This record gives sequence, C-alpha cells and structure tokens, in this order.
Amino acid sequence: MRRYPLLPRTLRRLDRRLRLVGTFLAAAALVGLVAPPQAEQPPKQLVRWTADGHDWLLVADRQQDSISAYDAHDGRPLGTIDRADGLADVDRLVLEGRWLVVLGDAQPQVVRLPGLRPQPLASVSR
Repeated sequence: MRRYPLLPRTLRRLDRRLRLVGTFLAAAALVGLVAPPQAEQPPKQLVRWTADGHDWLLVADRQQDSISAYDAHDGRPLGTIDRADGLADVDRLVLEGRWLVVLGDAQPQVVRLPGLRPQPLASVSR
C-alpha cells in the first residue's frame, strides 16, 4: 500500500527527499547539542625564563595582546610589550633559549630576552 496513492510520482519523490533532508538536519542539530563544548583557553599564560642571572615570569594576556615581564623573586614589574611596540596577536608563548616565540593568528614573532623587543620570525638570525 502506497502512502500517497493519488499524488503524482514526482511529488512522492519530493516527499522522500524532504524527509531525508529533515532527518539530516535533525541529526546535525542533535550532534551539535550532544557534542561536548570546546575547552576555552585561559585568558593568560605564564612562562618562566631563567638565564644569566635573570629570573623572570612572562605573562601573556590573550585579551589585551600583551606580554608583561615580572621579577620571579619579588614580583616587581620589569616591562610590558604590546601592539604599540610592534607585537601582533598573542595566543601562546614558547620559550626557546633567549627567544620567546609568540604564536597567534598573525605570523609568528620572536622576542629576544632580556631586551623585550619583538620582531618577525623570518628576520631572526642566530
């Protein structure tokens, strides 16, 4: 027994396609509701740099796109670099010797420690 015996064949095909699309959209909505939310990165990242008598805490602020340096022993602020100093987007910091690699949406940049001067990664010469 057919579901719509009086409807033309093309309308019955259309009905099947619409049911398929409805099932797909319902499944997509269900997956979107059931899937766990993406873990949000914390707004700040802390890196410790120790070399040549320096003991610094470098704090990356993702919301302000800045990096602040503090003395690790007494918490005294040593300096801040941000967009005004040429620093681009700050998402993550990677410490490599005297270089602090700043990763973000833009091209990676490096900051030479202890000078705290950002520069593009392509211009770095060891």
